[in-house]
Amino acid sequence: MRIVELRTQPETAGLRESWDRLAAHSGSVFLTWDWFQVWWSSYGQPACQLRVLLVYDDAGLLRAIAPLREQAERRSGQTRRTIRFAVDGSNDSEYLDFLVAPEDEPATRAALAQWVETECRRGAVLLLNEIPAASPTLTALRAQGESAQHIWLEKQIPCATAALPATFDAYVALLKPRFRTKVRSTLKAIEARQEFQFGFCRSQAELNEILPCLFDLHARRWATEGKPGVFGWDAKRRFYADLSRRLFERGWLTVSWLRWNGTVIACQYGFTYGGVYFHLQEGYEPACEHLNPGIALRAWSIREFIAQGVKEYDFLGGINRHKTDWGAGAKMSANVELAKSGLRGWLFSSAPELAAQARESLAAAVPERLHEVRRSLLAANLGPASDWLRTHAASAYLNLGLPALTKPIRERYTLSLHRNGAGGPGAVSRRRKPCGRILYYHRVNNDNDPFFPAIGTALFDQHMKYLARHYNVVSLSEMLECMNGGKPNDVVAITFDDGYRDNYENAFPILRRYGLPATIFLTTGALDSGEGMWFEQLAGALQASARESVDTGIDVPRRHWLRTQQERLEANDVIYSLLRKLPDAERRTWLDLVLKELACPRTEKRMGKMLTWDQVRLMSGQGIDFGGHTVNHPFISRLAPADVLWEAKACKQRIEEELQRSIAHFAYPSGREDDFGIWNKEVIRAAGYQAAVTTIWGLNDASTDCMELRRGGPWEPTAGLFASKLDWYQLTNG
Repeated sequence: MRIVELRTQPETAGLRESWDRLAAHSGSVFLTWDWFQVWWSSYGQPACQLRVLLVYDDAGLLRAIAPLREQAERRSGQTRRTIRFAVDGSNDSEYLDFLVAPEDEPATRAALAQWVETECRRGAVLLLNEIPAASPTLTALRAQGESAQHIWLEKQIPCATAALPATFDAYVALLKPRFRTKVRSTLKAIEARQEFQFGFCRSQAELNEILPCLFDLHARRWATEGKPGVFGWDAKRRFYADLSRRLFERGWLTVSWLRWNGTVIACQYGFTYGGVYFHLQEGYEPACEHLNPGIALRAWSIREFIAQGVKEYDFLGGINRHKTDWGAGAKMSANVELAKSGLRGWLFSSAPELAAQARESLAAAVPERLHEVRRSLLAANLGPASDWLRTHAASAYLNLGLPALTKPIRERYTLSLHRNGAGGPGAVSRRRKPCGRILYYHRVNNDNDPFFPAIGTALFDQHMKYLARHYNVVSLSEMLECMNGGKPNDVVAITFDDGYRDNYENAFPILRRYGLPATIFLTTGALDSGEGMWFEQLAGALQASARESVDTGIDVPRRHWLRTQQERLEANDVIYSLLRKLPDAERRTWLDLVLKELACPRTEKRMGKMLTWDQVRLMSGQGIDFGGHTVNHPFISRLAPADVLWEAKACKQRIEEELQRSIAHFAYPSGREDDFGIWNKEVIRAAGYQAAVTTIWGLNDASTDCMELRRGGPWEPTAGLFASKLDWYQLTNG
């Protein structure tokens, strides 16, 4: 026997046919030529030296391939030369081995054993993972390792696999009764609905569509457990894209999917090779979990595999209930270490394991009470110490009178931060032009109702007191005049959105106490009806409904649980976020459907919560200006231009009718970047408004588009944080 060693990937290019002939004896798709080529192209590192061994017999016939790599690894204070399987290390490859032809196997393995022996004598450590327990390679290595001249470590690794009988009914009959019922009922329920379709990827174009869905569904599924999943790594996505293309061409790739109205809500990704399906990755839409889409897709796929003659469904590494429920049993692989005996070998191979065992023993010796204390501290989620320090430092900043010292600095200078991390802490320069910041609020009350959040009156008072003492607070009109021709200083304007009655009852007295002007943007339809706006109707229904859940199909089939207040708040956030993405007519249709599903009787809770026109007239002229906020508070970017014009113009006319004077300013409902667009701004201008405010945080100056003025918090829970952050934002133009 003769061994030839290849050290570069191009040298392996012509081996595809003979390589795959040998791989076929192993039954492992992870040992094929294509897998090796894609893996090494994706993950091969310059620090790793490829070492592919080709074993030829005396007649020049290729009898074995050992795809290996060499790299330096450090353990226990020493660096050693290690040899691993070439495709090991990315958590994608299973059932790795030497590829050996059955003919002349003893002689072939003897040649490989001699090569291994030589490498060990030269100081190499073999770290060979995922060798199947039944492999002759493992038997041969174990015989070598257990001799007196070597250090041998072997760790058993369980894998899970299920044999597939001749029919699907026979397979299901093997499952435990409760899970058997779940599989049958889930599959039957989904197949009975026309909006669901199952299928396999049948073309490269379809595969190109499905792969990004797999990546996204996998990531969102794991995000529900606070974990990132595997596809956040660019190299991983590239590997799967290239691997999928190659293995699809070979007929080995098997990707199944479940769609709802054309949207992919579950994917299963694996390979069918040698009569075995190897399941590698999956993902499903967590919002659809009440439908068990993952179970349905696996059941459908297994039924199709059985019809195609597949004999085994291999779940690959690890065994748990998720796999055993499907009838999987354990089969073993092994991770092995082989090195020359001696102190250096013992320190590298055995010392880490002994240290781990010592840590486990020490943990076992610690009283359970101390473990409970540790777990309770972790569960308390107290947050980093920096949060505590930040809050108390901000309080000290306010209470020690430091704002008075920093005020002359932030009024005259600006600090430009190097946001790209280069060039030191930043540069200080004199202010050359006036600028204005707009703060906005909604409700001001002490109801402490999480469904209708508000700033407490005491905290609002502290905000206003601070602004009155340390800032030049002006009306919105004065701020615009200042920015377009005033001296280089800072001004602040205060605004409120929607027009809640507590603006009059709670905020107005505080504003008058400190002599502060403000602008309130009115949603005129709500003032005229006295009812809550559409999003308040949604929140109120979710808060009051007797239902334990509500199902929607706005984007995918979702079940929103309503068993606790927290679940109801989460449902409100999710449904609102989904509705804001829809064209306005669809939003209204879906809102009506959701309210109907909630079966909640009309509630008076939000009746009378809006300003009256008498209150508006009373505040007008006493430091309070008013602006338009549409009639019905839609997302105007989802409206046709004519409808936007009506919402803005009718609102303006209604306010002017009540106040008997013109208004000039408009606030975009919600006001984020995707809630309005360039054409919206032109329509608002055409409706007669001179300026419009957003909810995009930032500072305004003469260069700011007057139809896209920046506006924001900061929304901090303490007066100290409000003061310190506002001063910092002013200093940095943040």
